Amino acid sequence: MTRARQIAALAASEPGGALAWLDGGDGRGFVALEPDLEVVADDLAALSAIEAAWRAAPEFVWCGWLTYEAGTAALLGRPAPRAALPGLVMRRYRAALELGATERIHGDPRAGAELRARLAKSTWPWGQSWPLGRVEALVDAEDYRERVRRAQGYIAAGETYQINLTQPFVAGWQPAWQGRPLAARAAAVYAALQAATPASMGALLAVDAGRPCGRWVISNSPETLIAIELGAGEDGGDLARSWPIKGTRPRGGDPERDLAAQEELKQSTKDLAEHVMIVDLVRNDLGRLARPGSVWAPARPELVSLPTVHHLVSEVRCTLRPDWTLAEVVAAVFPGGSVTGAPKRRTVEHIERLEQRARGIYCGAIVALMPDGLRCSIPIRTGVADAAGLWLQSGGGIVIDSDPEAERRECWAKVRAFDRT
Repeated sequence: MTRARQIAALAASEPGGALAWLDGGDGRGFVALEPDLEVVADDLAALSAIEAAWRAAPEFVWCGWLTYEAGTAALLGRPAPRAALPGLVMRRYRAALELGATERIHGDPRAGAELRARLAKSTWPWGQSWPLGRVEALVDAEDYRERVRRAQGYIAAGETYQINLTQPFVAGWQPAWQGRPLAARAAAVYAALQAATPASMGALLAVDAGRPCGRWVISNSPETLIAIELGAGEDGGDLARSWPIKGTRPRGGDPERDLAAQEELKQSTKDLAEHVMIVDLVRNDLGRLARPGSVWAPARPELVSLPTVHHLVSEVRCTLRPDWTLAEVVAAVFPGGSVTGAPKRRTVEHIERLEQRARGIYCGAIVALMPDGLRCSIPIRTGVADAAGLWLQSGGGIVIDSDPEAERRECWAKVRAFDRT
């Protein structure tokens, strides 16, 4: 049995604890099960205490999340709303198994040995079928097109330059899976996504600690909000990198059409302008934390082809000033510019008016604090699974010349990995 299948089997077994399974860039991931410390809050005020505990015992790995609304509340200077998910959850794990070319345990060696033993004994009893039914939009097609037009009205009025507008979707459980444990359903979905449409920043997280877990985060995200490598920057400083994604085309089964979609995206003046706008925003965000003169971004984005879509991606990087703090990093970059728009503060107010529902962990951040740095994804292509099904959102950047129907179709292209009926 492969390591991924063992982890999925452990997750499916209602293991207790608070399982975290993270993929990460460069083939590096983590699996952890038993937290020895958990911080739960509605806002971001606890970040300083979390950082102090992390730096005091750097051998332990922390995993958790920040919701989009926790970030916008901090950005707008108002109290964070009470919501279905706490705004901040961070868990320090007794042991975490680092996945990759060479596996190793971080944390307590005895707890690490227990984790390895549980993985070795895990078996997968549920077959290979896809657990989810058809993905359905919860916003009528014309309603979404009208929201795009309203966003363009804000742009025309000079209120903003770009608005990342999203819409909600849901997929219920297939009848054959409805009697099985929710943990098994969530693990089966994530394992299938990882095998068929792997994403560099994917994650499977138990929302609720203990057994049984009534909600699971399933993330198929390719986007990194920020990664910090301690000591890897200029003159031994700490290196910070972000990879904003903006510009999308759906992939096609025909090779010629797929190549044409790539070329269309690379040559699109609209998509390039949209992308550059967000790269500039991210450069400005990182500039608040950087050593003077160290912020860098490429002249043109890179084309990245995923199993269901093509994207434009740029790496923005800098060397952090020596006295940076976790709270300052989050305040500077969160929520990510690619999932808000520009200018950020005014645009998130318009997003709230247009969407009229909480995003939750979607477009927030999934966070890992590690011995050698930290990593935050932007959980796009992400949903929360409960007894009723998987609740998703999907969206894209709206600019003045956006076509409302094309924007609606782009939302569907981005949830294709979850729609296999």
